[in-house]
Amino acid sequence: MNTDTFAKWLETHSNLKPYSIGRYSKAIETISSEIGDYGLQRINLFNLTDTTFVDTILNNSEFKKKNDKGNRMYSTALKHFKKYMEQYYKDKEYTDELLKEEQEFEKYLIDNPTEVNRVIIEDKPREKPNYKSVNSKKVWSRNPKYASEAVADANYLCEFDNQHKHFISKYNAQNYVEAHHLIPMQYQEQFDCSLDIHANIVSICLVCHKKIHYGLFEDKKGIIDKLFNSRRERLIKSGIDININQLYSYYQD
Repeated sequence: MNTDTFAKWLETHSNLKPYSIGRYSKAIETISSEIGDYGLQRINLFNLTDTTFVDTILNNSEFKKKNDKGNRMYSTALKHFKKYMEQYYKDKEYTDELLKEEQEFEKYLIDNPTEVNRVIIEDKPREKPNYKSVNSKKVWSRNPKYASEAVADANYLCEFDNQHKHFISKYNAQNYVEAHHLIPMQYQEQFDCSLDIHANIVSICLVCHKKIHYGLFEDKKGIIDKLFNSRRERLIKSGIDININQLYSYYQD
């Protein structure tokens, strides 16, 4: 948390004008610098992890004197800041759970390499996977066995460009690639059948994988196009009907 992220949150979650957003953001900095003058513990408010301290400030007599002189601008800023903190830590808990799920997923793939000749692929609709609720959001479970099999079925090659060979994995002595859900699992709610299926899991090199997650849309569009065209019929067989524009929307956030 910092002044900039608080200001951006106000832009999104309030009807405040830019001038007011700037004032409230700076007000939190001011309160942080003066908090010792109120007889309270000196602390940078952006380092808080508990909103109860915000209430302590609001109820402090010395703060109230300053606030009255400032036409209650400081208390208004703190009330916005408290809402921001509540949302920030809810989102952080959700993000932490996704990261934990991702780490467990990756660990399985490393510890359990699949031999190509053992892979049996059958494209058919499957029921939605289980999920955990974290702050009213769903974290959908993934079976890493499917990902391991999908990568093996692709002969450990990048499905965007099979010439993308960066290094040999020490775990299975194969070209190193990563598994990626073409339709991201976070959109599972929009589909009647599972997205955690062989048809929706592609094998791509680490550079393509980073690009498809973090690159500019115009730089990853070609990867999305090729992967979608190669998987469209398999997705339909698996009960997933999606057009390219819908898929684009998942990568433009």
